[in-house]
Amino acid sequence: RKQPEYIHPICEKILSETNGVMVYQEQVMRILNELGGIELASAYTAIKAISKKKEETINKSREQFVKGCGEKGLSKTQAEDFWNLIIKFAGYGFNKSHSTAYALIAYMTAYLKAHYPVEFMAALLSGDIHGRNFVKKDSLVEHLEDAKRMGIEVLPPSVNSSHSDFAVVEGKIAFGLSAIKGCGGAAAEAIVSARKKGGPFKDLFDYCERVDQLGANKTSLETLIKSGSMDCFGAKRSQLYASIERAIQSGASVAADRKAGQKNLFGGFDDAAPSPAVGLPEIPEWPDKEKAQGEKEVLGFYLSTHPLAEHRRVLETYRSHTTAEIPGVPERGEVILGGMIGAIKLANTKDPKPGKPSRYANFDFEDTEGIIRCICWPEQYAESGHLITADTILMIRGSIDRRGGEEANLVVNELIPLDQLDARYTSGIVIRISETEHPSDVLQSVREVLRAYPGSGELQFCFYLENGSRVFLKAHATKVSITRELRDRLDDLLGPGNLQLITTPPRPAHGSRPHRPPYQKAGVR
Repeated sequence: RKQPEYIHPICEKILSETNGVMVYQEQVMRILNELGGIELASAYTAIKAISKKKEETINKSREQFVKGCGEKGLSKTQAEDFWNLIIKFAGYGFNKSHSTAYALIAYMTAYLKAHYPVEFMAALLSGDIHGRNFVKKDSLVEHLEDAKRMGIEVLPPSVNSSHSDFAVVEGKIAFGLSAIKGCGGAAAEAIVSARKKGGPFKDLFDYCERVDQLGANKTSLETLIKSGSMDCFGAKRSQLYASIERAIQSGASVAADRKAGQKNLFGGFDDAAPSPAVGLPEIPEWPDKEKAQGEKEVLGFYLSTHPLAEHRRVLETYRSHTTAEIPGVPERGEVILGGMIGAIKLANTKDPKPGKPSRYANFDFEDTEGIIRCICWPEQYAESGHLITADTILMIRGSIDRRGGEEANLVVNELIPLDQLDARYTSGIVIRISETEHPSDVLQSVREVLRAYPGSGELQFCFYLENGSRVFLKAHATKVSITRELRDRLDDLLGPGNLQLITTPPRPAHGSRPHRPPYQKAGVR
């Protein structure tokens, strides 16, 4: 920093602690006090006013300072020089006591993370339990991702192994029960206490009979089942969820008997563990998508599977970037992302033009790599705003905007539903027929199906012969309309995995695709 031409002895004394440079707010306060004649309390007020740009207080302090410096033998120019340095310093100056504390904490945390990484991450995760945000990605989820990058395994939540907070178990981190939505510290402690007292829970009914009301009410049971914390019972989540009411009643009955002093006639046989499915309805498990949504609701992230997993091949085929690659895209560069819409916020522009739409949307867009904030301005929102609904999976063509800071936003240029991708970017289809897997008359059956779907799409065949060779043929005279119905009928006829789409993925209007191995021309459906 530029130093004043004249250094007053008072300043030399104050700044001698830091080699003649202003470092701490306390130094400035002492200069204002000892050189400018401003009381320490007023000097503190002046520092705060400068940092918050309160002009009236700043000007008042300036006048006092210049006057005090004059009484100490400084000229007005010298006093102004000192004051300008103080104004500049206040923008980045720091409290000395805070600096020391932060430096000590930084050293301690760096040491612990380097030498005790598993214990450190468990403590870090536990510290982020309170005040969790289950709608948007919160700091706890970010720390879980950090743990994964560090090679630390975080075990899924379980009422038979998890503790109230995150804990280290055999070199791994056991998920903390109190980090689950609807399962606060008191409920988690009740679960752990009952388990320590009576051993692992055998099933849902045993759980409700042994855990008190804090951890065995309807809300707690629903959230524990959705989170997968009761998967250890060996039953389907759908079965457990459908049995909540009966399990609560069973627990209440046992609690009433216990209170009345009654004992089970066959109490000596309690150790015999029943089959996990005893007393549970025979119903199918929830679909993977429903399970994933339940996990996201109560954990804040997807545990068993990601909703985008089933669309992975389609998204990889048609996207140009992932959210992880956005930092390398220049300002206003265009990208094509594939993912799922998350939290949505609608608003209106302040000064809409007459006759023009004013409604626009801000929303989170998530792929398997992360989340980016998107802005769909009025003109685009009026055209395709109906597609902006929570959990909708689609492709977005948009431009990078960093005007709000270093973090990039995506300005939406186009929204493309997945069911339109094939029609827009598929130019043909390859049909695989195996001499050993398919009957001899299958080609005639394929021909009959294809006749019902005339169009402009290219048709190719790949014949797998009995001797192990392959023959590729292109049908020059026959063109087809590659619809979902056609593909479903061919799947039914030939079996899954015997179709390939010849695709031409869209490219961004500006910029280039990130360097990655070239995608196949024919993407497997």
